Amino acid sequence: MSKRLRLFLSEYILSMGAYWVCTGFIIAKLTDYFQLPLGVSNLLTSLSSTFLILQPVGGMLYARMRRKRRYLLSLNVIWRLSIVLVFFAVLLPQTSGAVLFCLLLLAMQAAQQICSPAYEAWHVQAAESEHCATFYTTREVLFMLLYTIVMAAVQILISVSEHAGTLRNGFIAAGIIEGVLLVASLVLLPRLTPPDENAGSQPASLRAMLGVLGDRNHTQVICGNALWSFANVFVGGLFSIYAVRVLKVDFIQLMIWGTVGNLLRMVFAPVFARIAARIGWKNCLADIFFVYAALAVLLYFSTPENAFWIVPVYLSFSSLPVSGISIGTLELRIATSPAELRSVYFSAYSLISGLASLIGTSLCSALLGMLETGALPLEIQDLFLIGLVLIALPYLTFRRLPVDLH
Repeated sequence: MSKRLRLFLSEYILSMGAYWVCTGFIIAKLTDYFQLPLGVSNLLTSLSSTFLILQPVGGMLYARMRRKRRYLLSLNVIWRLSIVLVFFAVLLPQTSGAVLFCLLLLAMQAAQQICSPAYEAWHVQAAESEHCATFYTTREVLFMLLYTIVMAAVQILISVSEHAGTLRNGFIAAGIIEGVLLVASLVLLPRLTPPDENAGSQPASLRAMLGVLGDRNHTQVICGNALWSFANVFVGGLFSIYAVRVLKVDFIQLMIWGTVGNLLRMVFAPVFARIAARIGWKNCLADIFFVYAALAVLLYFSTPENAFWIVPVYLSFSSLPVSGISIGTLELRIATSPAELRSVYFSAYSLISGLASLIGTSLCSALLGMLETGALPLEIQDLFLIGLVLIALPYLTFRRLPVDLH
């Protein structure tokens, strides 16, 4: 791999490592700190998936930008600085801090998602120009390594500070760690090879994006991922709030078993690539959903009393197939989209996946609100059964893809 591609890898793992730390359990803990309602907490922890609907806006803006490099640099600076400020919102009084936390998190996610199609296309350009077949697998492995280390450090800090009665200091320390990573990524960002000014020049209008649906091969990849995004709201998406706010799982336990899961995800990234080389990505992706179905059943039977063993099992195995889904869907998206229209195709993919996630999250948050007030005579665990049923939809869609990639 050339020095040029190594720069792209380094910048990606630093920035994306920091970004994904500021999601899931950490955001759930911040909502607990600010004492936000369960429904609102679920909406905030799901922004990384629901705000995918903003990516088409980014695709349209990028296609019309003359100075594409300046556009990419500006938005990347905005969302990276916002992440640090999200953690420092705890310095304010409870009410004003909660408002600022929500606004900063919304701004961060919006800026990140708007620049995401152009950012991903930039990396795809770099990898394709050098015909590096191992770029995405290597990127996934190195990203998971750094993310695992940083996430473990942040969770330890938060757990120790909570037990000492100084939870606010734990969030401040986490913000400092995030700041170091993001400053390092911003140092590397201007050194990356500028994007092709002609790439993404096809107008990414709503009509153009909807026109992508006429491409049967790419449309089924879109549908498969959208159905998975909808189903996962009731499994993985719900689990962050469930573990932190309902089961009251200690952050040290989340750190230990989350680290185990992340290490398994890192190890299995090349394993899934080898499995796909033998049976094809569509079969590999379809089979992955059996794991999630089993985990949904496990969560249905979870209680605060048996969480001591169910949470470790879930955290260990839920991360394992994510690398397969991440790499597999990206490979299929690239294989079924023409290079000159990639920004449009990626935007359409994000629009439909984001809408599916937004609908699922809104429904799940409404159900959580009803459960919290007692208006719905069910337990929160019953929502995992909805996820179990919905998982059958992406399984069937990927299994029936008209094209495959080995």
